[in-house]
Amino acid sequence: MADQHHIKARVLLKKYTEGSCTEEEKAWVEEWYLALDHKIDDLSDKQVQEDLYELRSRLLKIPTQKSISKTYIRAIAAILFVVLTATTLILWNKKAGEEMVSSGALTARQDFMPGTNRATLSFDDDEEIELSGQQEGVINDGTAIVYSDGTAIIAVEKVQMATLRTPVAGQYQVVLPDGTKVWLNAVSSIRYPTAFTNNERLVEVTGEVYLEVAHDAHKPFIVQTDQQRIEVLGTSFNIDAYGDNGQTLTTLTNGIIRIQHSELGNQVELRPGQQAVVEYRKEITVRKVDTDEVSSWKDGLYIVNNEPLGQYARKIERWYDVEVVMPFHSNKRLSAIIPRSARLSEVLQAIELKTGVKFTIEGRRVLAKK
Repeated sequence: MADQHHIKARVLLKKYTEGSCTEEEKAWVEEWYLALDHKIDDLSDKQVQEDLYELRSRLLKIPTQKSISKTYIRAIAAILFVVLTATTLILWNKKAGEEMVSSGALTARQDFMPGTNRATLSFDDDEEIELSGQQEGVINDGTAIVYSDGTAIIAVEKVQMATLRTPVAGQYQVVLPDGTKVWLNAVSSIRYPTAFTNNERLVEVTGEVYLEVAHDAHKPFIVQTDQQRIEVLGTSFNIDAYGDNGQTLTTLTNGIIRIQHSELGNQVELRPGQQAVVEYRKEITVRKVDTDEVSSWKDGLYIVNNEPLGQYARKIERWYDVEVVMPFHSNKRLSAIIPRSARLSEVLQAIELKTGVKFTIEGRRVLAKK
């Protein structure tokens, strides 16, 4: 018999795709797909297939219903991905045995869990404080730094520089002294003063961060990376400063920001839906992008749209703490919606289903077969 999540989901999905959900019910569906229990082995093959076909048919109807937002369409698509992956694995296991999770010979012992809430906090580069993995983030109110639930971490007796840093397979959030909200992806950091006492709010970031900047017309917010300086008053934007392909990517969700090349000095202003590409010794270029795709990681998804496998492999490495070796398929394109809560085996299974590329795992090395 299906568990209570699946029973509730069947009822709500009908309302959801018809556009008749309440706001609470819509929120429940989005939370449900992120926390979806993959243990559906108690369903018969026929039941699993019927659920899959039902979800697929509902998904196909969604584009004709203009009242349903793009976010909700993607939530359903993510549910479909999880169910499709779990179904494929169940049917395969019944044929190939409990140890196998894909035709690429990935054993259960070789699987890897996704990243979690992990970070460290330091002051003026002193010894690091290991932050709780049971918490989502920290709040700095100028007098103390506490966890999101109010649990105290440390008192702030003087203005000093704080650095929040995430490791491989880590993520965390921080609310800065001015109320600005920051999400850090894996292998990222933000350095900021414990109180903004100057005539500007200056922070330094590495890796990938998403910021919702608190408005202050008299005190501009400045973000510094290796390749650029960004000035804003109050807005939301994503910075990808990992340096993949030698590029720093800044994507604006709303508001206006001004970006200056640290080396060449040229400037551009971004409007919502635009992305600035900053490269070494090259003029800044601007292009239109889907902002939901770019910042989906902070909401627990990877929305991959015609992305080269070699590029997506870098995200897998940072989120699962593995090395991906892909000498023959880097330029193959992938389009998928993948929950960041999925196990590595499920992600590789999805890639195989979409592209035909098969993988093996040796230790922490993922190798794409020729």
